[in-house]
Amino acid sequence: MDKKPTEKKKRNVGRNGGRKVIPIDWDVVSKCLMTGSNGVQTAAFIGVCEDTLYNRCKIDQGVDFSVYLTKQKQKGNSFLIGKQYQVAMGGNTSMLIWLGKQRLGQTDQPKEKQEFNGSLANLLDVMHMIKSSEDFDALVQLAKNNKKDGKDGK
Repeated sequence: MDKKPTEKKKRNVGRNGGRKVIPIDWDVVSKCLMTGSNGVQTAAFIGVCEDTLYNRCKIDQGVDFSVYLTKQKQKGNSFLIGKQYQVAMGGNTSMLIWLGKQRLGQTDQPKEKQEFNGSLANLLDVMHMIKSSEDFDALVQLAKNNKKDGKDGK
């Protein structure tokens, strides 16, 4: 008996097995991330599973999703700061104060409080009571006496 050579089944040429590739609009993804959305929120917005988004980012963008997200978020932050700056420079006092606090570390309260020794504190109290030149002369004499007696805080 002659055996016929077995013929291999031909696969459908041009058709890959598995699921259909879902197109991802990376401009939409970028805008979502720039506004502050995370990966789960962005995936839900464009209608894919977050794992699909993460895997496709590696394939389509050539980077891990965390790197892509960070880059887009920083780009969004940059645009936001720019807009806030424009508003502040347009005369919005509240925005000027807020930006000063956020970017320049400015506060409503001084960072360091001055602490005075007893003699200096007493001197300041006396200064508030000065009403005339005689009061001022008395203050000068008090300061000189404190210095002579070694009570000038040194």
